[in-house]
Amino acid sequence: MTISNKVKICLLTAGIVMLAGCGSDSGSKTTTTPTAPTAPTTPTTPTTQTTVKIFDAVANCKTKSDVPSCHFDNGVYVIKLSNKVTDEQQQRVIKRVTNMMQWAHQDVREQFAAKRIVLGLIEDQDALKTAAGEFVIELNNNKGTIIDGIELIYTNIGGKDETLSPTTYQKMMQLYDYYVDGNANSAAGAALSVSYEAFKTALVQTKVTADRLGIAYLQYDECNYGNQQLTNNRALGTPNPCMEDGSPTDDDGNDISKGKPDMVHSLATNLNPGALLGTVYEYLVEAKNTPAGELSASDSSAFVNEGYIGSNVVNGLTDHSKLFVSWANRSFLPFKQYLDTYFFVNKK
Repeated sequence: MTISNKVKICLLTAGIVMLAGCGSDSGSKTTTTPTAPTAPTTPTTPTTQTTVKIFDAVANCKTKSDVPSCHFDNGVYVIKLSNKVTDEQQQRVIKRVTNMMQWAHQDVREQFAAKRIVLGLIEDQDALKTAAGEFVIELNNNKGTIIDGIELIYTNIGGKDETLSPTTYQKMMQLYDYYVDGNANSAAGAALSVSYEAFKTALVQTKVTADRLGIAYLQYDECNYGNQQLTNNRALGTPNPCMEDGSPTDDDGNDISKGKPDMVHSLATNLNPGALLGTVYEYLVEAKNTPAGELSASDSSAFVNEGYIGSNVVNGLTDHSKLFVSWANRSFLPFKQYLDTYFFVNKK
């Protein structure tokens, strides 16, 4: 998520269930819910659920010069930023946003329903050097006035189409942490912070057991998402200070000793809780995501993208010796408990 000043934008993201707007600039219209999720997702309790609107276009808002007069209603906008983005790609993202909002707790829905969140679909980072990029940057510069939060979904980044993976969930979770809740001391937001601190504590505890057994333990490097907000209370595996090529400053002269600054999510907060929780969400829903690169084993081997999350059992692992450096590590259990309570309460 850390973005060079040379580019200024890298990863930008972001329930139910009304699809408004039909891709034209003549205005928006409300239609029925988009393609139903794979699994039944009818909410159970409470009987009346908050509806988070989902839009696929915003009227008269396409260029940098349009931004001051753009009007976004509360809800989630899944918009094309390029004519190279297909309807099918857009619908895949809309479906995942719909899933997330249908599955979520009423408290979370109410929070999303009160914000203006944008998920922009664009082909790659080179496209950000065009007029589309200028539009995105201007929107991002107007967070809090025109919109509340923005993220990007790439359709061809390094040959990967993010609409074919659960990346949408990860970026929506980041948006929730950074802007929808935004450290507002809501019950759901406070519980997220508690689950992250419990994860850090459990990392230390599992290391003790791993050392006794003579096997590798799990580490998490907070520097990439630290956003210059890290304290001395760092996750096991996080250097202090953070360094890049042996220096506590990056190529642009930014101080990275307390975490690399993020030029998009420039708020003064540690971005790690939302980023890591979003990756856990991905794994629990589709189990085919790319694990966070910040997770690693103490013996320098790669994190194992297998296992029943937080279970502390070897079932589901190809190599049973990798228990502590896989999703089965019990350090992930606080995240699973949090998601079951606030984001999967209506998931069948």
